[in-house]
Amino acid sequence: MKNIVLIFLLLTTCIAGADAQYHIGEVRLWDKYPPEVQERGFGVNQSKLIQMDNDPQLEEVFLFSSDNGHYPYFDIFKIYYVIIDYHTKEVKYKSDVVLSTERTLLLEDRNNDGKFELYRRYFRNGSFTVDKQGNNLAVTWVYDCISF
Repeated sequence: MKNIVLIFLLLTTCIAGADAQYHIGEVRLWDKYPPEVQERGFGVNQSKLIQMDNDPQLEEVFLFSSDNGHYPYFDIFKIYYVIIDYHTKEVKYKSDVVLSTERTLLLEDRNNDGKFELYRRYFRNGSFTVDKQGNNLAVTWVYDCISF
């Protein structure tokens, strides 16, 4: 009986020690980005890992998109961008949802300072017109740059 009690105590101490090794960190159920940044009906279209600020850690830039309409010579998409610190997964920037005919993730270092900027093109106020056949897109474009 004494041996059984000793074996039981030994097993419980070993299991408790092994259990402590695996419950140190906080459980994370996502890999690339926090799930709250993805809006309903949108999916990741592109992502790039890039340097956008003075911090040595890289940032990951995501382009989320959703179809908004199909026309004979162009498509219109709802898009928004999210910039996340690659290591800490902290959301640094989330843009508004805008309309565009392009789903491009244009990241360039045009001023050669070692930090990349996000360049985007979208419809002003989300408004556009087409003719009766769905051709001749008339829109006022907004060109802007997101940088840190």
